[in-house]
Amino acid sequence: MNLKNEIPVDWLVCPETKTKLNGSGENLVSANGNVYSKNKESGYWNFIPSELKLFDKTRWESWNTLQDNATIPYSQLPETNLGVGPRKDYIEFGNFCEFRGVVLDIGVGPQKMPTHIQYSDKVFTFIGVDPLIGEQPRDFNFIQALGEYLPFKDGFIDQVVFATSLDHFIDPVVALQEAKRVLKDDGEICIWIGEKDKNTPKLKESPEWYKKLEIPIGAEDPFHFKRFNVDDLLGYFVKAGLKISVQKKTEVDQWRSNFFFKVVRG
Repeated sequence: MNLKNEIPVDWLVCPETKTKLNGSGENLVSANGNVYSKNKESGYWNFIPSELKLFDKTRWESWNTLQDNATIPYSQLPETNLGVGPRKDYIEFGNFCEFRGVVLDIGVGPQKMPTHIQYSDKVFTFIGVDPLIGEQPRDFNFIQALGEYLPFKDGFIDQVVFATSLDHFIDPVVALQEAKRVLKDDGEICIWIGEKDKNTPKLKESPEWYKKLEIPIGAEDPFHFKRFNVDDLLGYFVKAGLKISVQKKTEVDQWRSNFFFKVVRG
């Protein structure tokens, strides 16, 4: 698989206007003057817009708090909160996806290499995007970006992947619409969400670091605006103009299940 190479500039567009970028070296400029820079040390592009017109200031500030909160369990308990090492569930998701062509993982996480990619035996070109810079340099093609503001041209990605990441976006429907925009006509979006029964026993005592986390304005818990379920997700598919082509459910235990979906243009 092609994991580490220079991403061609002609694959990239301004994440705000979706127009062509000009320049070379460490800076790319859009027609309206937006500048996007490459990190000098690790070589990744930063495509997070300076102005986020899709979101109001309060929601953006709350999302940043959620991101800051998430870095704590990622560092404290990476083996249970990230796809690191030979995790069975991530390998199972990778097998479900059957990676091919150009694969874009949105919300890839902060780890050097995600399990579902590391343990795949398929041949494909891989790009991972995430707002978290994470461990650098990465062992794959990495771009710092938001799922609602993808810096890729229309219609050239074979597969878009959301591996337990879709419930971390400010607006999942916008993220799905962006994923659909960059897909080829015969492309597909692979999605994994977990669902937990409302009667799942709670921990007798939360860790001290968890007790200190702030739940920002508009958020359901310290890590999510909303922890949606499968029914919510099906509604998002309709709003984004997508339909299910393949789905799979796996029981984790008596309270928790994993759901895998492949969705295509509706």
